[in-house]
Amino acid sequence: MEPGELLSDWRKTRRLSQLELAGRAAVSSRHLSFVETGRARASAGLLRRLAAALDLNCRDTNQLLIAAGHAPVYGETRLDDPAMAPVREALTVMLDNHLPYPAGVLDAQWNLLLANDALQRLIRAMVAEGGPLPATGNLVELVFHPEGFKPFILNWDTVASMLLRRLRRDLDLRPDPLLRRLYRRLEDLADVPGLLGDAPASADPMLTLQMMINGQRLTTFSTLASFGTAMDVIMEELRIEQYFPADDATREFFENLGFHRADAAEPV
Repeated sequence: MEPGELLSDWRKTRRLSQLELAGRAAVSSRHLSFVETGRARASAGLLRRLAAALDLNCRDTNQLLIAAGHAPVYGETRLDDPAMAPVREALTVMLDNHLPYPAGVLDAQWNLLLANDALQRLIRAMVAEGGPLPATGNLVELVFHPEGFKPFILNWDTVASMLLRRLRRDLDLRPDPLLRRLYRRLEDLADVPGLLGDAPASADPMLTLQMMINGQRLTTFSTLASFGTAMDVIMEELRIEQYFPADDATREFFENLGFHRADAAEPV
């Protein structure tokens, strides 16, 4: 896609007029119009200002620069690269410190990259009870798959509806082709229009995940955290999901399992 088309798509996604975006980026609306239509070539500096005004993340800023023939400004370092050792150590500390409760590290497409001992044990318990899981590390796909987590989730309709709405919101903010592919995969696995038509309703302050594993009912809620000072594509997209017990029975279940901190943060 041409840089002007990308820029126009992002502007429309953010529901900004050319005049509004031009004002934010300190450029004339006439010049912005020329850039979007391909009549003018934007400098790397201007594109970075426009990316900042559009609140683009590292990956999308790079994509915009590359499309215009400029060098990317942000690195894209694999999690197992030596340069990411401090990040892996920080992730391990966060996952380790969350024991005895489950926690994992996800990428932008909800693929599970790291899991602490509690989360690994939960997954192994589901495998022991229901058989091998589908060959995917994507948590959302596993929630929807009939041979994945779905048979263990008691309030599956509510959880699935919430996940679909979150994916739709993510796609509205960032038209990621990998997220779009995941969404299409979910359409193969479930009645997506039906799930979206039934908005989750609850008197509780948060959505809980209710599971039945080996006859034990577990009720949890989760939080998502990210690095606030990331200057790398991969690091910016990492998310730490931590699960907390929502009742005493779930709390006692995890506290009585006896986890080993040395086993935390294992690659999945």
